[in-house]
Amino acid sequence: MKPAIFIALILSSNIILAEDSSSSGEHRIQELEARIEALEKQPTQKKRQEPLTHEGLEALVDSFGNTTESRSQANRRYADRVEQVLQDFIEIDGYFRAGYGHSNEGGNQVGFKAPGAMAKYRLGNEAENFGELIFGKNFFMPGAFNVDDELKPKGSASGPIAHVQFRLEFFNPYDEFSSSSETNVGLPEAWASIGNVLTAMPEAKFWAGNRFYRRHDIGLNDFFFWNMSGGGAGIEDVSFAGGKFAAAWIGTGSTSGFTDLPQPDPENKAGFSKTNIDLRWYAVPLLGGEMELGLIYSQTESGLDSEGNRAQDTDGYAINVIHTIDEFISQDGANKFSIQYGTQAAKTFTSGFETININGGSFIQPDLDGSWRFRITENFSANINEHFSIGPVLIYQTTEYGGGFGKQSWYSAGVRPIYHFNERMSIAFEGGWDKVEQDYTDSSGSLYKLTIAPQISLGGSFNSRPVIRAFVTWASWSDDFIGEVGGIDYASKSEGITGGVQMEAWW
Repeated sequence: MKPAIFIALILSSNIILAEDSSSSGEHRIQELEARIEALEKQPTQKKRQEPLTHEGLEALVDSFGNTTESRSQANRRYADRVEQVLQDFIEIDGYFRAGYGHSNEGGNQVGFKAPGAMAKYRLGNEAENFGELIFGKNFFMPGAFNVDDELKPKGSASGPIAHVQFRLEFFNPYDEFSSSSETNVGLPEAWASIGNVLTAMPEAKFWAGNRFYRRHDIGLNDFFFWNMSGGGAGIEDVSFAGGKFAAAWIGTGSTSGFTDLPQPDPENKAGFSKTNIDLRWYAVPLLGGEMELGLIYSQTESGLDSEGNRAQDTDGYAINVIHTIDEFISQDGANKFSIQYGTQAAKTFTSGFETININGGSFIQPDLDGSWRFRITENFSANINEHFSIGPVLIYQTTEYGGGFGKQSWYSAGVRPIYHFNERMSIAFEGGWDKVEQDYTDSSGSLYKLTIAPQISLGGSFNSRPVIRAFVTWASWSDDFIGEVGGIDYASKSEGITGGVQMEAWW
């Protein structure tokens, strides 16, 4: 007897035995024999790709959301998504921080950041109100679901499944506190994605628009160390070699004066465009976690300024390796380690440009021949026990800019330990150190920052949000940085103190 018929025999027997007990045994046997005979007469067919099951559909819909950023990883473990309340009609995610602070010099709160460092440690060191609202909507073809008499999904779904998302961004610095005219509102994301298109690979998705593309960050200092966000299109979540594959074409634009002229003029600007091809192999099981490998090709071009000048076209390559371990130390802990190397136009590890300040003007940093960047990062957050959680950070970066700009090195180390008195009250400490050595300015210095912050939060873990905190922050910096840290109030100072209050929430 064929295996399929044997299985059908067992299933049919269970069904028949569950029927009305008044049926005779002979009648049951006759019905069973008829079903087996019908199965034997069916022609052998080539196996078809099964339609997307309801569980597969849920996984596909969920995969439209962000899964690489530190906020999102924490949020997915703790918060019920808003679309569950709205019956999956619309998804509303968000992030907000707001408060007030002032400095010991009498002015508004400022952020202390080492010149040349690409990030600053955040706790008690954010001098702005900031927020994001993300709206997402899923679309299905009519009749995509099979339903039972109670209108509950069952069986499979057919037809493409689309997701449309846009993000509003709000920014208001404390030096223009509550000024509507100085509140910047942007639309950094507006994109659409469609999955369940390829019959053999329903989880693969095509997308186009302007989006935050698979960003990787360190939450403690808000450093997005791999950020290819921009406008473009691509395909992602293609099953490949034990993991998943994604390919994208992403670009961005800007304007700048030229820095390679004898007297650069920040007002005489030309348009710049940067195009990137981003290839990724990710969700690859490795060493107790998952690896993501990325290869990037970038090309930068410029238009003409008012005098007919044009910058040299440049290109470059970058390789990025990320290793992530979920449930690190604790169930809601996470560890992320990265190694990156990029040349010329690709050394930014972003879709856009770096800038440099010369004689009071801001210019795009040129991608000179022979320029490169190497970076290593390591960070994790974990709850050690019910009363203690911690999040440390280590960063090393060195950049060769080429030409007369020379080399710059950045070293960074920080840690945020939190003592939780209970599930509502805690006290957080944060210490950060940034050192920058720069050939172009012939400078070398460090900035030290310490913060203490009593907190009230919804939960007793490192990423419990919403949180309300008060804080006091002290910072000190080297003589080489005097005049470059803290703005006008600290123009001749080498240390400063700020204090204030802040709320922070994400969902």
